[in-house]
Amino acid sequence: MSGILYSSDNRFYMETGAGIDDYDAQMIQKYRENIDSINSRREWKTSGAGARFMGAYNPVGGSGGGSQSARINGVAIWGDELVYSATLGDVGGIYRKPLRKDAAEGHILASNETKIFRISVAGDKCAASIGNTMERHIADFDLETGQYRLLTEGDVVEDYPCYARDGSKIYFSAAGLAISPEGQPMGVGPSAILCYHHRDNDIEELYAAEQYDYIAPKEDRNGDLLFIKRPYRGAGERGFAWKDLFLFPLRIVRAIGGLLNFFSVAFGGEPLHSGQSGLNTKAKQQSESDLFIEGNVVNAEQVLKENQRTGEQYPGIIPRSWELVRANRNGDMVCVKKGVMDYALCENGDIVYSNGNAVIRIGADGSEALIEKCHLATQLVEIV
Repeated sequence: MSGILYSSDNRFYMETGAGIDDYDAQMIQKYRENIDSINSRREWKTSGAGARFMGAYNPVGGSGGGSQSARINGVAIWGDELVYSATLGDVGGIYRKPLRKDAAEGHILASNETKIFRISVAGDKCAASIGNTMERHIADFDLETGQYRLLTEGDVVEDYPCYARDGSKIYFSAAGLAISPEGQPMGVGPSAILCYHHRDNDIEELYAAEQYDYIAPKEDRNGDLLFIKRPYRGAGERGFAWKDLFLFPLRIVRAIGGLLNFFSVAFGGEPLHSGQSGLNTKAKQQSESDLFIEGNVVNAEQVLKENQRTGEQYPGIIPRSWELVRANRNGDMVCVKKGVMDYALCENGDIVYSNGNAVIRIGADGSEALIEKCHLATQLVEIV
């Protein structure tokens, strides 16, 4: 079997020559069913005359969106199986599933001590970004045993791990965290591309710029490195007026609370405020044409119109300033495609990418072919 695998709205989509098949992540489905069942049994506590008398009345019932706290974070191929990382409430895990819609899933690791984000597989090894909402590091997992060791440390957000084609090193992105004397995160720096060398446990910085985020590095069959380049937006541009923290001491607690909630939504996909579910946040953003995509607020309606005006064959909702670039061994960068949210490199040299509206294949001659219209498709990977 060969084709392209990707995820959207916590479902898997598999494109092969026979068409496109889609199916649920069973672990997420089971988790949601369990949480919904628990909420249903507890509904009496927040509805009816008794709840009104006790002051616990909730007109919508339940506990407010708990079933939405599960999501796919990363996808990879391990032999003839699909491997994915996911968050199930407070539990982070890595799960496996044969590449068949009706096949049962199993778990490689499940832990309530850490979350597991994007992953990359080479042989029986899995590089993963692990941590929490505020801080993440790169770890090396053994898929047979589930054991792992941390490769990096520090006040950083590290993500998008990807093995080199020979498995000798791991490319990843890293953004420094500004930490206050009280230990609170005060901002995130621009993301740079780094490389961890297994042979000598050395970390090398490859590409960095103060005005850009460099994310999602992947090595092509020629040894060139591709990654997404997008404008860096510092904390001030994301709506935080930092001098207000010092000019108005009474607002400090509220401001820090808002900042932590921003980190949680931007990097974890969920708000910290109780009673505010990730689903409700997403619905509100969409009603205002705003989406949180990879930690950035994007006005989907406005961007789509701008991309349509450029004459794009398949216009998307990702700004054209988000460029997929190729850096050769001399460090020269060439733009491959504008408006890219995520992408996969194929063995035959093709590139498959998502622009937020569709999944599209770029051939060796530069021609584009639509694979499927799909909202916010991500975690693209080739099935060989």
